[in-house]
Amino acid sequence: MTLISVGALALSGCSGNSGSGSSGGAADRGPITYVQGKDNNNVVRPILQKWNDAHPNEQVTFKEQSDNADQQHDDLVQHFQAKDPNYDVASIDLIWTAEFAAKGWLQPLKDQFAIDTSGLMKPTVEGATYNNTLYAAPMVSDGGLLFYRKDLVPTPPGTWDEMMSECNIAKQNNMDCYAGQFAQYEGLTVNVAEAINTNGGTIIAPNSTTPTLDTPPGESRSTEVGHRVQ
Repeated sequence: MTLISVGALALSGCSGNSGSGSSGGAADRGPITYVQGKDNNNVVRPILQKWNDAHPNEQVTFKEQSDNADQQHDDLVQHFQAKDPNYDVASIDLIWTAEFAAKGWLQPLKDQFAIDTSGLMKPTVEGATYNNTLYAAPMVSDGGLLFYRKDLVPTPPGTWDEMMSECNIAKQNNMDCYAGQFAQYEGLTVNVAEAINTNGGTIIAPNSTTPTLDTPPGESRSTEVGHRVQ
């Protein structure tokens, strides 16, 4: 899931945070730098243009990152650590919220920055919250999708076991049974989590920090996906 966050460094002049190179404050208005991963589908630029047309005194400059999630993360870390005052608003991944908030790199979305979350999906709000404080605004929520060859499998499998049982169809047509995001980045983590969850397993015990990958449901599915990655 993608979140929009406000950089604490750019707002610290008025919010009382120390150590920032920014001379502006939370009440200031002016140019804005928006940081996000590569805009492959040209979605961001038209939106920013509409904003700039309507707000001539608050023009947004788009700082486009790469299309690699790890590189986006490292770029943000580098500039936040350097206390770059120009990284005003950033698009961040859900899993970075706690890390960035704990280091004081994000402005809490409360008081004058509070947003109404009543119409948002609860898990997205929970993921954008750290120590009971909202630090980012949910913007884009991802969902896992299964694409299948309708000419080979008229009815899509409803479970992992059903999908695996139909691997012979793929083999008969000289293709792999199941393809996923098996590169060593967050995409692999997502695919492994999907496989484990569909087997009744978990990665972390509910309401806990106890790993549960060594349970039979977790071990069997992790092994299956591991074979396919290799």
